[in-house]
Formats: sequence, structure tokens, C-alpha cells
Amino acid sequence: MHPAAFVPAHTPKLAVKDNHKPLFTECLNYRPSVKEEQPVGTYVFTVHAEDRDPPEMGGTVTYQFVTTPGEKERFHVDPVSGRITTADVFDHDEPSREKEAYITVRASDNGQPHLDDACTIKILIEDINDNQPVFDKVSYMESVPQDLPSGREVMRISATDIDDGNNSIVHYSLDSNSPDQSYFYIDPDNGVIFLNKSIDKVPGYKFKLSAIVKDMGDQPQQSSITLDIQVVESNKKSPSFIEVPDEPIRLKENYADFKTPIATVRAISNIPEEEKLQFELVMGQTEQTNKRHTFVLEPEANTAYIKLGNHLDYEKITDYTLTVRIQNNYKLAAETIIQIEVEDVNDNIPIFSEIRSGSVLENEPPGTPVMQVRAFDADGTAANNQITYQLGDPSDPFLIDPITGNITTQKMFDREEKSSYNIKILATDNSESALIPGKHNIGQQSFLIEIADKNDNPPHFQKDTYVAESIAENANTNELVTVVKAVDIDTASVISYSIVAGNTYDAFVIRNFTGEIRVNNELDYENITSYSLDVRAFDGLYEDYAKVIINIENVNDNPPVFLANYTKTIEEEKLYEGCIVKVEVYDPDIKDRNAPQNIVYSLVNEEQKEFLQIDNDGCLRLLKPLDRDQPSGFTRWQILVTAADHGGRPDSLKTATEVILELTDINDNAPFLTNTQPVIWYENEPPGRSIVTLTAKDYDSPENGPPFEFALNDSASMDIRHKFQIQGNVLSTLVTFDREQKKQYEIPVAITDSGTPRLTGVSILTVVIGDRNDNPMGPGHSNIFVYNYKVIILIYKSHAKIRNCSTNFNEIL
Repeated sequence: MHPAAFVPAHTPKLAVKDNHKPLFTECLNYRPSVKEEQPVGTYVFTVHAEDRDPPEMGGTVTYQFVTTPGEKERFHVDPVSGRITTADVFDHDEPSREKEAYITVRASDNGQPHLDDACTIKILIEDINDNQPVFDKVSYMESVPQDLPSGREVMRISATDIDDGNNSIVHYSLDSNSPDQSYFYIDPDNGVIFLNKSIDKVPGYKFKLSAIVKDMGDQPQQSSITLDIQVVESNKKSPSFIEVPDEPIRLKENYADFKTPIATVRAISNIPEEEKLQFELVMGQTEQTNKRHTFVLEPEANTAYIKLGNHLDYEKITDYTLTVRIQNNYKLAAETIIQIEVEDVNDNIPIFSEIRSGSVLENEPPGTPVMQVRAFDADGTAANNQITYQLGDPSDPFLIDPITGNITTQKMFDREEKSSYNIKILATDNSESALIPGKHNIGQQSFLIEIADKNDNPPHFQKDTYVAESIAENANTNELVTVVKAVDIDTASVISYSIVAGNTYDAFVIRNFTGEIRVNNELDYENITSYSLDVRAFDGLYEDYAKVIINIENVNDNPPVFLANYTKTIEEEKLYEGCIVKVEVYDPDIKDRNAPQNIVYSLVNEEQKEFLQIDNDGCLRLLKPLDRDQPSGFTRWQILVTAADHGGRPDSLKTATEVILELTDINDNAPFLTNTQPVIWYENEPPGRSIVTLTAKDYDSPENGPPFEFALNDSASMDIRHKFQIQGNVLSTLVTFDREQKKQYEIPVAITDSGTPRLTGVSILTVVIGDRNDNPMGPGHSNIFVYNYKVIILIYKSHAKIRNCSTNFNEIL
């Protein structure tokens, strides 16, 4: 039954009562994390938003990220499942220092109007032990006096690991495989190397050691380095430090005094006559060991001052390990370590995420959720980065949770009264600002909250019946047929269209939101000449119906069809009067089979047109008799006939069929010999021997061919008849042959077939007499005159005279 029979035109039909927005109920409880260096596509976690509406009426939720233009995609969210995976590879360590990432996910429903919710989530990037510890020098060289007491410090080595946690804690050791290892021991925690026993080596001797540093990760990484320690004379002493900071130096990250020393180091050379020292602030291989000259050293006599060289940033580097090295004129050196700790200050203003708007339906009760805002503070410690929220204007008809940033309504809204609100939200951190003394850092952002229209009016088609222009049956798929249009006075309503009846074989498709009706499958005028479609307009709550009439236009899209397969048996070499075959064809595009079909026939093979012709009535006639036999005839003639509709015009359609002509045989071919020639018969053989068995062939059919009769033809000479005879199909000798008398014979053989009437053919059989070596040599001589000669050269060839043929001559050298 057509829907219009029970749904009156323009009568609204209520589908659902309410449209609820999706909600991230677990937004504040998400604590996702992912390890660094994981491949793209690694699973992180799954978000989920609840929507109380039916799936087809607003309860289907899809997910997407809220991003800024040009922002690099670091994660991927499945729009259906909410499953979040990585879209990039993260690096927890220097120089990237990606320890956390923030994403904002929007959940949108399929209601009318669409409603959504947003959730901002922090994802922790977990460290893995993927870096080896790195020494602060490429190699270490030191000198030690020959009489240095055991237990005294010899040198220091230092290494850092840019990983985090236990993966960054390093322990030192000396390789026990080094021959000189027994002279020294190392503090595993700080890398200080001490003399283990008295030195019994002469000055100039070099101790060769290998030091190992290993981190404390679950799967430890390690590095090694070579240490060269040279023995010097006993009276040569290493310099020593007399004043160094004994506690870590603490600097606030906004410290910017580049002139005042932050540390003072004093030392003595231990050379009475030469107090001069060289100071060096060792540049390590990481930022934490002063790779970027964050600190500088200024020497003055036996004192050195350490000053700030570059700005500090707690959010990048939280501590530094500086190595100060001194060296006296004996080239003896000493080192000391200075620790600098950077303290976080409140120097970052809270920044809001990219969510800039929200919505709430009109006529919803107070307390209805609108949206959640989130801001972030880049300061590195909780004392400086905790945020609270408040409205910029307390008179705004909304409330905000100071901790979560959730915004709710204070009243029921009427869209016709006011359709949107711009509200200002303040995000304040929790400590005194380093930027504005005496105040907190405050970030602010304006948000647009739209009052969404409720759908309370049905759609209406502009016509009850649409009649489309006729469309050709060979129209392309997706070709536009017509457009239907329904209107809805609700501003938020989105109308979707569908075909609900009359669409046989899914011939047409309607675009959901445009009302365009297009060709979906092949049309066929010969099957269906007209369609009556029932279309529906639906705005999410209400619906309306209209009828669409589509007429199909006939086109010449079917080639002619032959009514049968054609096979005819005729006699070869006979010319028939009238039609030997009458072919019949109809045009499927002409429904009346009795009407003129306007078919034009033709033969495909040009060579056959010498023997055959066909007229436009389908009459196939012989122009010449047909030959069945070889070499130019065929037992079966295949005639390809084409039929073209529309009188054979250029735009006509064609089809082809074959007409088979089977030819019956008449005995019109004489047989002939098929023996391989010439036949060889050797001389001196006694008479009565068989020379060859005769074979023959006849191009006629088997009933007009074998068995064959063989005889010497009447044209055979008396010499032939005297020397050869044929008995049955065997040629034999009557005499003994001598090649030196006659070498070859041409024998005429008569072959008679078994056909009716019988035919006789004559073939020549060549018999060659083969030579045997049956004659002696004869005498002969030559005179040779030699006037000059070369060594090993042919002078003369001698030939004896023999009566046999050349194949039997003897050569004398």
C-alpha cells in the first residue's frame, strides 16, 4: 500500500519527543598513557560519550579531534568507536622532551539539530630506556705523581643519561679486564677514581684503563670510555681546589643576571715557584652538562667565577652538572663538580584549548550541561600550574564549575528571544605571578554559546506530484533525472529524502539532503516504460510524502536477433536455383513483430562474395558451384552473415550468425602417387626383387577413394615393361641393373580409385640405380717439374682412373 493511503498529505508524523546531547561522563577520570618511540597506530585508550536518544534519531555518536589550522596530527580517533591510536612517534627525551600531550575530542550526534560535547584529556608519554649514558668527554687523560699515597683522588669522570627516572640514574665501574685496573678503584655513584695501591711504575708510564657507565633501567644500557693516566715525577704535584661550593646552587628559572657570579672556585697549583693555573668549564655532550654554554667561566689568577651565559627554563632543563677543570704547568690537572638546580617560577599564563563554542537546546531546564572548557598552564610544578575557572561577567545566565570547567545553564532559554550568548571565562593559576608581582596569572577566552532551535514543525513538499522529463533508457548511471524539494520553517531542521515505493530494481536513487533523483541502475524500455516513485521528506521528527512520475524514452539499444541456427547440406560443384538458406531476424526495439523490421543483411567474408550473395529478405543464393575437395575446396563452408537494424544506417546496431553449408562429395578427383621420390635401387641385384610398395591419395571422400589399383600406364616404353612390373601395389624388377649402362628410369604408374564412376590418374615414379664399387683402377702418369719449394707443402695430387662414379675414386698424394 502506498504511504499516502494512510498518511495524509502534509500531516506531520511525530517520530521522537526529545533530542539529547551526548555526554562524556568519564572525562575527568581518563588517565591515558603511551610509551615513547612506539610505532604509528599504537592503541592508547578509548573515549565514550553517552546519548539517550535512539540510534536513528540522534543517539548515534561520532568522534573527531578539535584542532587548530595547520596543527600536526599526533593521534587518530576512530569516528565510530572512539578508539584512539597514535599518528606520530613520540620522544620523551631531549631535545623533544615530549612528556605529555593534550587532545580535545568532540562527540557529535546525528540529531536535528546536531548536538555535541567535548573532552580535553592529558596523555602521559612514558619514558623507555632507549638511550645509552653519554660521557661528558670524548676521552680522559690525567697525570699522577709517582709517590701519590693510596686512597687519594686521581681524577673524575662524569656521564649523563637523557632518559627519565631509573633509566637516567647511572653507576660507574672499571673494566676488570684492563691490566692496570688493580691500581685504581672508582666510586660507583659519583665517578671519582682513587689510587688503590702504591705506584711502582717509572715516570712516563701510562696506565690504560676502561671505564663503564651503566644506567639502572629494567633493561640497562651502558657505554665505555678509555682512560689514560700518566705517571710523573714524585716532586710534581697536581693542583688542588681550596674553595668550591659544597651545596647545589639553586637558581630561579627567571634569573637573568649575566654579570654577577653565581659561584666562585679557588685553587692552588702546588708548584711553589709557579702559582699560575688554567681554568676550564668543561662543555659536556648534553644540555645538562653545559653543551649549549648555559653557564660561562671567567678566570682571574687562581680564582674563577661562574656566571649565567643563557636564559634558564625549568620546563626544559631542571638541573645542570658543571665540571670545572684546573691544570698547572706540570700539565697535572684536577676537576670538581658543581651542581645547579633550577627552580620553577610562575611565568606561564593559562591557555585555553581550541574549543570555542557550545550549544544548548531552547526550553531545557536550568542546570542543563552546555560544554566543558579546559585551560593548561605550562609551568612545571603543581604549585604554579593548578587552574580555577570563573565567569568574566557574573550576570551571565550560566554557571561554571571552578575545578572542572563544566558550564551549565541558570535558566530556560527561548531561541526566538535570543539565539546566542558570548561569555568570557577566566582561568587563574594558584601562585603569585613572576610576570606581574602581587597577582596571579590569568588567561581569558570568549566562548560562543548558541541556543539551538527545537524541531516542532513538519516539512512540506512544494508539489504533491512531480513529473520528470523523459529520460533515455541508455542514460548513464548517476545522471540527474529531477529534483524534489521540501521546506521546513524550523531553522535547525535538516531534511533528508528517501524513496519508499515504486523503485523497481532500484532503478533510481535520491540524494539524502539535496532531493536530487539520479539513475542508479540500467534502465530498459523493453521491460518498464514508466516509473511512479513515492518519496519521503523527513526532518528528524516529522515527515511528508510526494509522488514522482518518470517516463522512459526508447532508444536503439538492442541489436537484431536471429531466430535460429542455420545448417544446410548441398552437393558440391552444383549450382542451385533460388535460396539455399532463408535467414530470419527481428529487432527487439520494435515490439510489433509483424511490423517492418528494416534489417539489412551482408556477408562478412569478402572472398565468399564470389560464390554467394544475400538480399535484404535474408535469401542466401549461390553465384558459383562450391568445391568440397582439396586443395582449394572445403567439406564445410562457414558463412558469416550480419544483420543491421535501422536500414543499415551508420548508427545502426549489428549482430552476426553463421550459416553452415555441408557439401556432399562427387568423384571428381583422380588419385595420385604419394611415395617419397626418387626411389633408389642398387645395381647388380638379382631380378624378381621388390623395389617399393606404392601408395596413393585421392582428394575425394573415402567412398570415392581407396582401395586403389596400380598398373604400368599404357604410355610405358618397352624398355620399362621389360625391366619393371607391378603386382598389386608392389613395384618389382624383372632384370639385373647396371648403373654404368643407365642411371635413372621414369616409370608412368596408373592409379585407379574405387569411386563411381571410377577415375584413373597417372603419376611418374623416378627410380635411380644406386652405384656399387665393381670396377678396377686403370694406370696413369704425370710429369712434375720443381723449380723452387718450401718445406711441408703439397706438391701433387694423383688420381687413378676408375669406371665407377665419383663416389668411388681413390686419391693418391
